[in-house]
Amino acid sequence: MQNGVNAIEAAAEVITYLRALGRRFRSEGPFDPAYDPPYTSVHTGTIRGGLQLNIVPKDCVFEFEFRNIPGMDPLALFEATRAHVEAEIVPEMQRVHPPSGFTWERMTLFPGLAPEPDNPAEKLCLALTGLNAPGKAAYGTEAGRFQAAGIPTVVCGPGHVDQAHKPDEFIALDQVAACERFIDRLVARLRVD
Repeated sequence: MQNGVNAIEAAAEVITYLRALGRRFRSEGPFDPAYDPPYTSVHTGTIRGGLQLNIVPKDCVFEFEFRNIPGMDPLALFEATRAHVEAEIVPEMQRVHPPSGFTWERMTLFPGLAPEPDNPAEKLCLALTGLNAPGKAAYGTEAGRFQAAGIPTVVCGPGHVDQAHKPDEFIALDQVAACERFIDRLVARLRVD
């Protein structure tokens, strides 16, 4: 950094901090065994910066997320990350180039779907699937927004998250068939009700 602030290297320090935070959650918790994974996860998904090898990168943009289990506040995690960066990384950057620093943008925040006693949507789905108890999903959906608006909500559908969000994502045919049977039972139930 003697000839300028390398934005990619500064971003890498933040990403390394986030990685360590994720490792700490994985080993120390808190834990909720109903989720998979049973802890808050931290993920850096994109990074862009630099023009070519012999130019000190002026800018770098990266995106990260917290997938928190209940009881962990994602805003508090975000603010703790920002405070760490401002205290530990930015001062060194500004010794080299005083106007340098980080710009932060919170892109999304949505509430998780919490278990709800006497949820009629849950009862209906359990009856139609033949399951005895609901599960918990460790991924984000809009379901928590509907629940926050007072709408009884469940997350239900074919496939498995292990098959999603990667190249060649897919839904197994047996899952599609199970979904068709579920829809048939739902239609029959609605005709009776």
